[in-house]
Amino acid sequence: MMDTFQSALKFQNIGFRQLSDSVGHEKVVRIAFILLDHFSLTALSTAMDALATGNLISSNTIYKVSTYSLLGGLVKSDIGIPLPSERLHVEKIKHDAVVVIGGQRVRLSASPAIRRALKKAASGKGIVAGVWNGAFYLADAGLLDDQDCACHADSCALINEYFPQVKTVEAEYTFALRRATCAGASSALDMILALMQDLSSRHDSQWADEIKRVHHPKKLQFNDVTQSAARLARPVPHSLNVAVALMENHIEEPMEIDEIASQAGVSRRQLERRFARYLSAAPNRYYLELRLTRARQLIIQSNRSLTDVALATGFVSYPHFYKRFKDLFGLPPMTFRDNYYSSDVGRSERYAIAAVF
Repeated sequence: MMDTFQSALKFQNIGFRQLSDSVGHEKVVRIAFILLDHFSLTALSTAMDALATGNLISSNTIYKVSTYSLLGGLVKSDIGIPLPSERLHVEKIKHDAVVVIGGQRVRLSASPAIRRALKKAASGKGIVAGVWNGAFYLADAGLLDDQDCACHADSCALINEYFPQVKTVEAEYTFALRRATCAGASSALDMILALMQDLSSRHDSQWADEIKRVHHPKKLQFNDVTQSAARLARPVPHSLNVAVALMENHIEEPMEIDEIASQAGVSRRQLERRFARYLSAAPNRYYLELRLTRARQLIIQSNRSLTDVALATGFVSYPHFYKRFKDLFGLPPMTFRDNYYSSDVGRSERYAIAAVF
C-alpha cells in the first residue's frame, strides 16, 4: 500500500499531502500587520507571501491576514504604491500575532494607539513583532526591555537613545519570549517563519525549509534532503549522482533500473544498496516518487490537462497515474488542483499584494 513518501523526496512533498477528511477543519491563525506611512512593501509582501505559501502547503492551519494603520484607508508604501487598511482600534486586536511594518523612509514617533494595540496583544499571550525599524514601537510599548533587538542600522542610534534598556544587536532577526524583530526586508522571511513555527506545532524545520525553497529556489542537493548523508558526512558516490541525474532527465520516458545501473557503472544490487543508504528507498520507488513530484509541480504551475501531466511524467495510463497520485498526496489530481487554488489556501493574501501592481 503506497500511503506516504518513502524516499528523501518526502521533504519536498510532505507539506503538500492533503487528506480529504481534514478539509474545513483547519485551525485559524490570525496575523495583524500594522502599516506605517512609507512602510517597506518588500518586507510586507515577503511576510505575507510566506504566510500564503504556508496555507498552500498546509492541510491543518490557515493563516488569516488583516492590515491596519493609524488612519485607515490607503497607506502609501516606500515606493509610492498604496495598500488598503482598516483604522487601528485596540478593540479590534484579537490576533495571534501583531507585526509592525517599518521601512527606510518611516519617520519614527511615539503612537499611543500602536502602543495600546501591542500591549493588548502581548498581554493575551500573542506574538508581537517589528520589521525594519518597527522595533521602535515595541520598545516604546515597553515590550523589549532587557531583550535583544534586531533593527536596521540606521535606526539603532535612535532606539539606543530613547530606550537604553533595549539591547540592539547585529543580527538578521531575533525571536524570544514571544517578541520578534528583524533588521530589514531581507530578513523578514526568516522572522515570519520563526513566528509561524511557534504559532503552529505542526510546522517543523523541514516545513520551514520547504517555504524557503519556494522563495529561494535551487537545485536539490543530496545533503538538503537526506538524513543519512548528513550523518555519514561522506561524499555521495558518483554512481548515485549519475543514477539520479539519469532519472531526472528521463521523466517522460522512464528508463529501466538495470539500464540506469549499467550507465552508472555498478550492478543493480550495488545501486539498490546506495539508494537505500542515501535516499531511503529502492531505485524504482525513488524514481516513482520523483515522477510524482514532477506531476505535482505541473499540476500546480500549469494549466495542462491531467492526461498530459500523466504522459509527461511517464505514466502510460491515466487510471494508473490517478491511483499513484492519490496514494501519495491524499487526493485525486483534479481535486488536488482545485483545492490548491480554492478560497482559503492563500489566494486572498496573494491577491492583496498582486492587485496593486
